[in-house]
Amino acid sequence: MDAQSILIAGGYGVVGSRIAADLASDYPGRVVVAGRHGDQADAMAAAIGHGARGRELDVHVPSSIARAMDDVAVVVSCIDQPERGLMRAAIERGVRYTDITPHLAELGRHSRYERIDAAARASGAVILLGAGLVPGISNVMVRALADTLGGADTIETSLLLSADDVAGPASFDYFLNELAMTFDLHTQGTDKVTRAFVRPRVVEFPSPIPPHRAYLFPFSDQVLYPRTMNALTVLSRLALDPQRMEQLLAFLVDTRIASVLWWEPLRRALVRLRGKRPPSQGAPFALRVDVTKDGSSRTATLVGPVQADATATGAAALARALVEREVETPGAWMPEQVIDTARFFARLAQRGSTVQLVPPAPR
Repeated sequence: MDAQSILIAGGYGVVGSRIAADLASDYPGRVVVAGRHGDQADAMAAAIGHGARGRELDVHVPSSIARAMDDVAVVVSCIDQPERGLMRAAIERGVRYTDITPHLAELGRHSRYERIDAAARASGAVILLGAGLVPGISNVMVRALADTLGGADTIETSLLLSADDVAGPASFDYFLNELAMTFDLHTQGTDKVTRAFVRPRVVEFPSPIPPHRAYLFPFSDQVLYPRTMNALTVLSRLALDPQRMEQLLAFLVDTRIASVLWWEPLRRALVRLRGKRPPSQGAPFALRVDVTKDGSSRTATLVGPVQADATATGAAALARALVEREVETPGAWMPEQVIDTARFFARLAQRGSTVQLVPPAPR
């Protein structure tokens, strides 16, 4: 019998459980909730229903990966795994794979992206990198705007998150780790080394959200746009609510104190300052994407009350494209290369996330 299962690695986590629940009703009996603790996976699968099943999976143990993938057609990874064991296994088996924590910055260096692409093409695997909100939904927004403009010279992504967000790859620890690192900023066709939380700019988010100061931040959607979209300049910015937190982080970077964020007492103090919102209360967000081509610009926006829901909705929409074989050509792809924008946005809208394509201003 052909493999049919949809494996959600990290499927009982904040975002993974939402993805599993989103897919289970459309694909009864096919969703597998997987994680290191089999009892938690079983409990989440039972709560989701629709024939979902639990399965033990430790992405750090090759034999565990092999057992978990016996009947799998599509993998959705919600586990931070820099060693990419699960993705390698998907490529070896020629199955379809997407990931909400893809570490794209690493793929942009030393031809790693090309090697992954070549291996996937050889095995027949379809690897769709960058699921979720940013990257993920933002990438499809970029494609939609570029299609109206005939291309993209400049791509700017601005994301407003709550400082007390506790969901998945947007966790506060992720922010703190990135603050202490440099990254490559692609401007006018060249890469320049910069730091996170510098060069602030006031960004107009959709009403009723007031304008926010946003700072450069190394969201990984920006890494491959020079390849996938032939963009000359790619900028990603982050704004935090409340603004006192983003001002503090900017101060830490400006004074170089961010280099000692490994010091646990300092990290604990920052966590206390930002507070902690229970996952059930959600974490509001706002996303704005601007694309410019030959002097003309277009904008797309998305706002919502729960960042984790939007991340899961975006990832589930990409997973559906893999399940339905809407992406057929083997290889490693970013969403802006292979995803049908209208179909993708319709899937988001069905779950309450409506992307707004802002009409161009009259001349």
